[in-house]
Amino acid sequence: MNFNKFFDSPLFYKIVALVFAVLLFSYTNEDKLSSTRNNTDSTMLANASATMKVGLQLEVNSNKYFVTGYPENVKVKVSGSKAMITTLTNTRNFKIYADLTDLKAGTHEVTLKQSGLNSDVDYTISPRKIKVTISPRKTKSFPVQVSYDRQRVANNYKIGSSTASPDVVSVTGAASQVDKIADVVAAVQLSKGKKQTFNQSVLLQAIDDKGKILNVVISPQTVNVKIPIYSEVTTKKVPIQFIASGNGEANKNYNFSSSIKTVTLSGTKSQLDGVSSYKVTVPIGGISSTTTKNITLSSLNNGVAIVQPKSLDVKISVTDDTSSQTDNSVSETSSSSATSSESNLESNTQTSSQSSASNGD
Repeated sequence: MNFNKFFDSPLFYKIVALVFAVLLFSYTNEDKLSSTRNNTDSTMLANASATMKVGLQLEVNSNKYFVTGYPENVKVKVSGSKAMITTLTNTRNFKIYADLTDLKAGTHEVTLKQSGLNSDVDYTISPRKIKVTISPRKTKSFPVQVSYDRQRVANNYKIGSSTASPDVVSVTGAASQVDKIADVVAAVQLSKGKKQTFNQSVLLQAIDDKGKILNVVISPQTVNVKIPIYSEVTTKKVPIQFIASGNGEANKNYNFSSSIKTVTLSGTKSQLDGVSSYKVTVPIGGISSTTTKNITLSSLNNGVAIVQPKSLDVKISVTDDTSSQTDNSVSETSSSSATSSESNLESNTQTSSQSSASNGD
């Protein structure tokens, strides 16, 4: 191979140009990558700060003491490198606490401490100091009392016996507070005009004899409360009793019958307790032969209403009075029959024209 000719050839110059282009590209990008790394490192090393809300923890003999007066959360402002602060806010792998292990019962001012923060992180806790009251601990069981306003229930509705589940709860707190407890109450807020049974979870409160809410811990905090609310109006089925009305034909007997033997009434329980039958008045004036009449049923005078049926068909069977007894005997027999019918609450009633006149009066 003649190298002189190769070096003088166009191919050689193309290869050389390509190599220089690759070297130039690599150099330029290395510059950019180096610049990016430097910028990133500078950014991560820059200072940053953040403020977080952190739950306050207590270090205390919780089997012996009950602590009150401390805030549930405190604010912590941290500052340092952006990398550290970003990690800290994401993980929150530190705690703020009050060390009460060497303190006795009473009120104390305590400086809050931290655990878990990197030594390169600056921090400020707010508040830095808190006041706490340490008291002898006491636990006691109490029955749950359900309270509500009866006036919130709709008219003509009644309230049954309320229940709570569970019906006994445990209360823990400072002995002085637990000793003041008069009741543990599930206070139910009924909507106005309530018609449906209440069945919900209700938050419990411990109160003293003046109704003041006490600072104690109730376990469980809520119970399920059921207050039965039902309509005072109810229904009742009673047998039908037919009563003749008006003057029938002379020397005729009248029998009443229907395929319907009972009616359903509605009213309050006290109203229905006094009703043992429903009297259906059947007019017989001008009726001389067997026929069927539709009788409309109406409410009773004491407010009891008819639910069903609203009317019924009554068959009026008319027969000749062929009795050989005297009119007086017939009258006495008919009157006795009507009385028997009323006392037995039968669906058929037989009466003569004489007794019909007597009933009409």
